Amino acid sequence: MKSFKVFIAIFLFSIFNCNKISAQEGVTEGLGVDEILCPSSNLIGTAMITDVCWEGVFPLQIGGVTLYGKTRYAPADRANDRGCLCSGDILDGELPKAGVTTGYYAPKYLLTVTKKPYCFPELNGLELASQMGLTSRFNIGNEDNSDSNEENADNQSSWSWHLASFPLMHILETLNEFTCDRSGYVSYDLLWLSETLPHHYDSQLAAFMVPESILFASPLSMPFLPVDCIAASAGSPIDELIMAQGCYGYTYPITGHTGAEPNKVEAKSLIAHRALYFLSRIGMLEQTMGEDALCKPTKMPFLKKSMYRWQQLWPDSESSSDESTCVGEAGCGDSLSEGTTTPDPTGSVTVGGSVVRTGDMSANHVEQIKMNSLNSTCTHPSGQTSYSWGMWRGGVQQGHASYLIFQWMDCCLDLIQFL
Repeated sequence: MKSFKVFIAIFLFSIFNCNKISAQEGVTEGLGVDEILCPSSNLIGTAMITDVCWEGVFPLQIGGVTLYGKTRYAPADRANDRGCLCSGDILDGELPKAGVTTGYYAPKYLLTVTKKPYCFPELNGLELASQMGLTSRFNIGNEDNSDSNEENADNQSSWSWHLASFPLMHILETLNEFTCDRSGYVSYDLLWLSETLPHHYDSQLAAFMVPESILFASPLSMPFLPVDCIAASAGSPIDELIMAQGCYGYTYPITGHTGAEPNKVEAKSLIAHRALYFLSRIGMLEQTMGEDALCKPTKMPFLKKSMYRWQQLWPDSESSSDESTCVGEAGCGDSLSEGTTTPDPTGSVTVGGSVVRTGDMSANHVEQIKMNSLNSTCTHPSGQTSYSWGMWRGGVQQGHASYLIFQWMDCCLDLIQFL
């Protein structure tokens, strides 16, 4: 009788494991190599020049006058005075100065969101979890691409983020005469990793880190989300609505969990925005916008969303615009030469920076045109709907993304030093 009970136990255990394995196989179906391994973004190299939206630096304003670029992309709370005067600080070795106000967007940070903790696509696919034994129940992530499990329950997708200084103007030594960046960053350097923050994987602990979570991580925040979404999509996110991150979702709880999110582009954007909000909340980020910040940065306990513009740098860069041009007889017309059944190799279509030649047609001779941002610039404001700048940018790589963050800088340009 005892042997029979052991046999029944082994049989039931085997059935349970088979069902579990089958369910796991069903979940992982469709996973590609990039989801299993740690992909490389190859950002450190020529992509620093070719894939960067240099147009995102503008508008450049000096003395309250826009010298280049479109004023409508500048934040509303920027400094508008023509002249400025800074008293200096003898203890810090700063002398008094008089000058003109200067403002522009500086590419300052590189923020990478990844489904695989301790995976660094921005560092040529460096993966540290298995090499250093860092994997634990708090940071194993959730790498399935489905939105529900075998019980039709929503998955709590877990994301990680890495913030690095990326002062391209200092690295490439461009516009040094007009620099307003007083952060001291001069090269690429990892600053913060969510894998080292225990609250990032624990909603209850996150509530203790930012006590207002108890108030805003509730249905009380629901009416404010569409309001901020509409404002952000129009180009002006509402800084006072701290509980909302535009069209991407709620600020609280400040964790790496987004739940089942069919729009992976906006899910990754939400995690990136939460990262900046958390660092601002604990006093690690400073405000560089406005009259009070002309002489030195000021404290920013709550993130000023309007101070930033974003560019998805990888896997599908926003650096291409939406302008289209036609080259050759078959560029924008028929893909076949008259009287032939073969594509005309002389025709091509240029969509943004992507050249699509007629020789690259698919089997049914349909032009393969790569979609680009619908905005008239290659950056987007905080919280803007991905329908404008790239809900399709998750098609190449759903589990990872890198963003170049442009921060508006107001400062007092010393006339004596400039001359």
